[in-house]
Amino acid sequence: MQSRNDIGFGKKVRARWLETALRQAADGMSFDEAKGILAKDISVDNPGAEAVRKILTCLKRVWFAPRDYCRSLRDAGLDLVRRDDSSDCKFVLNWGMAIAAYPFMGDVAETLGRLLKLQGEARRADVDRRVREQRGDRGFVHRITRINVSSLLDWQAIAEGERSGVYIQGKQVRLRLPEQVGWLCEAVLISWGRSQMDFSQLCHHPALFPIVVEPCSASVLRGNPRLRVMRQSVNHEVVGLDGDRISA
Repeated sequence: MQSRNDIGFGKKVRARWLETALRQAADGMSFDEAKGILAKDISVDNPGAEAVRKILTCLKRVWFAPRDYCRSLRDAGLDLVRRDDSSDCKFVLNWGMAIAAYPFMGDVAETLGRLLKLQGEARRADVDRRVREQRGDRGFVHRITRINVSSLLDWQAIAEGERSGVYIQGKQVRLRLPEQVGWLCEAVLISWGRSQMDFSQLCHHPALFPIVVEPCSASVLRGNPRLRVMRQSVNHEVVGLDGDRISA
C-alpha cells in the first residue's frame, strides 16, 4: 500500500539513466542484469559507491521493482513503450512512474506547476516553503526538495530563469494517444493516494505541467481497465481506480 510519507529521490537522477532503465526493463532485463550498465554510466557523474547505490535504488523502484500499488502501472508503461519508443512517450512514462513510485516527487511537481501557472515562474524559496508546509519543516525535506528540483532541471521540465533561484517552464510534450492519456491519469491518482478525482481536475493537474493532454475527454480513459469513469451529472464526470491499490 502507498505511504504518503515516502521521500523522493535521495540523489539527482538524470533523464538518461531513467531512459536506459526504461529501455532495459522493456527488453525484459532484470535489475541484476541491468545494474552493471547503469552503474557504469552513473559513476561518470558520481564516483562514490554510496551515491551510485542510492541512484540505482531509485531506478530499481521506478522500473524494475516498484511497490505493489504501482506495479500494474509499471507493467502497462512497459507495454506502451514497446509500441511507441519516441522521446515524448519515454518522457511521459518516466514522469508518470516517478510521481507514482515517489509521491514526494509528485508534491514537488505539483508545487512547481501551481507556481508556474500563477506567476509564470517559480522561485526556489517558494517551492521549498510550500513543500515544507506539506511535508513538515525538517532538514531532510529541504534537501530532498532541492535534489528533486535538480532532477527536473536535468529532464528539462523546468529551466533556470534570468534571475538566480528562479525557474521557468521548460519543454512541453503533447499527449494524444488515448492509452497514454489513461495511463498518465492513473499515475496521478496513485501519486496522490486518491481513489477518485474529478476528470477536469485530473486532466489538468498541476503536476502535469510539462505535458499537454489532448484530447481532454473522459471517453479516452475507458480503454484503461484499471480506471472507472462515473458520470455524476450532465457535465460532471469522476475517474476512479478500479480496486483497492491505494491508501490515504
